Amino acid sequence: MKCAVVACGIAGALLAVSTMVSAGGNLLLAGVEKRGRGEHYVYAGALLPLPGDHRLGQGWVARVWADSLRYGYEVSNPALYPRDPQRIDARGQGLELALGYHESRGGLSVAGYAGMRYADTRFTPDDPGSRVRGSELWPKLQLDVAYEFSPRWRTQNIAAYTFGLEQYWVRSHLLYRTQDAFDLGPELVLLGDRDFRAAKIGIVLGGLQPTPDSTLALRAGRHVQSGADSFYVGLDFGLGF
Repeated sequence: MKCAVVACGIAGALLAVSTMVSAGGNLLLAGVEKRGRGEHYVYAGALLPLPGDHRLGQGWVARVWADSLRYGYEVSNPALYPRDPQRIDARGQGLELALGYHESRGGLSVAGYAGMRYADTRFTPDDPGSRVRGSELWPKLQLDVAYEFSPRWRTQNIAAYTFGLEQYWVRSHLLYRTQDAFDLGPELVLLGDRDFRAAKIGIVLGGLQPTPDSTLALRAGRHVQSGADSFYVGLDFGLGF
């Protein structure tokens, strides 16, 4: 029986960041999340409006994404491993290409994407029973929804699903805009696939602007999973170009 302890889920494009940083232009996204035992998730991507009368927040947008991750889990199989349970260390890289459509009306912004995700995952020691072992190509859907309740309060939500793996990743932020124009609020993440379920509960500080065309958000909290609880810290960066 396998008990997966996955380090992190798939990050999503921040729709609210895109409208704040680069209305009408291109947007570069990058970030990192770290946990205990050297587990991490690093990503870089771009949102590129298609030629014609299209822009971020309104129209057709191409989404390019690349990521790298390291995570661990435990396997109970005395016939295969000298230890029971045996910890498996996994390293993987991924690439996504997707086409999306953005729509913004009033305080509501919605973006939907459909595309393909390629991933290559290796294990030490090897885990022949893993469902993500080796190189695979899967279809993926993603939906981003942001809503501004008032000048002070808004919510950001992302849901992604990768077919074949039955893999899901859902994140919700409820943010309060301070008098200093910072965004502060709770973060809730639900993630899993056919082998595991997990959650993240934390806090977000956003609205930081290292440059006029960029924005920065900091995240920290607790990753909750049976036998695998740990703290996490994360950083998300957006740059208009």
